[in-house]
Amino acid sequence: MNLAASRRAGTGLWAAVAACLLVLPGAAAHAEGLDAIQTILGDSETSPVPQGWTVGAAAYSGSSPYSAGSSTTMVIPGGIYVGDELMYLGDRIFYTFGRQGPISFFGRLRVRLGNLDPDDSPEWTGLTSRKAQLEAGLGAVIVSPVGLWTTRFSSDISGRSKGTELLVNWAAPIIGEGWMVMPGVGVLWRNSRLANYYFGGVSPAEAAPGRPAYDVGNAWSLAPSLIASWRIDRHWLAGVVLAYERFSSPIADSPLIQKTGRYDALVGLGYVWR
Repeated sequence: MNLAASRRAGTGLWAAVAACLLVLPGAAAHAEGLDAIQTILGDSETSPVPQGWTVGAAAYSGSSPYSAGSSTTMVIPGGIYVGDELMYLGDRIFYTFGRQGPISFFGRLRVRLGNLDPDDSPEWTGLTSRKAQLEAGLGAVIVSPVGLWTTRFSSDISGRSKGTELLVNWAAPIIGEGWMVMPGVGVLWRNSRLANYYFGGVSPAEAAPGRPAYDVGNAWSLAPSLIASWRIDRHWLAGVVLAYERFSSPIADSPLIQKTGRYDALVGLGYVWR
């Protein structure tokens, strides 16, 4: 659990603003009321999300989706690369392969880290480890007068869970000279294979006294967030992210979950490599 949390913290800030980063100036220019989005990407000394390499560290606190899992607090180093088409965000890579007016199309590779190890809790004795998987997906970002809309489909290509996930997200970046605040909310749909593997499924072989077999089935989650970025000077960038995932009842009612959601919070400081 600690390994998964540490990797998530190292990239969490940048993964959270991925939808915003994918919108490039050429597409944004076609959206009335959102021309200011052009300041997000670029090589200026005041861009709140500068291009190129940014390296730094984040102070992170986050909760486990499982009732027997512990919350994690730590400080971890990390780094990202933001280019015109390619983004490297630690555990995932985005490539924008096409643009049509206000719409950008992208491909995505991600390593979804494992989130359950039976050695971490006596309550998980007899369960199978939920290990990491490699996911691939396609998506699009639409710049509209009321915000940024992201839709993305991804699927396990490593044969671990053999599951799929669909995301629809809305975000509204508010941009000033050297700073950005972006509230947003997303809806996640996970099919039964992915939900059972990472969000509370208990197979008949894993059932035990006090832990009945449980099929999560297809499940939804609601994910509000608030992201802020501040360009301190030409070399230094600070960021904050607050995120919460509200589980639907198929996940929350699992004998392994037994709670309504999970949170992630971090404060990051990065050095812009110029």
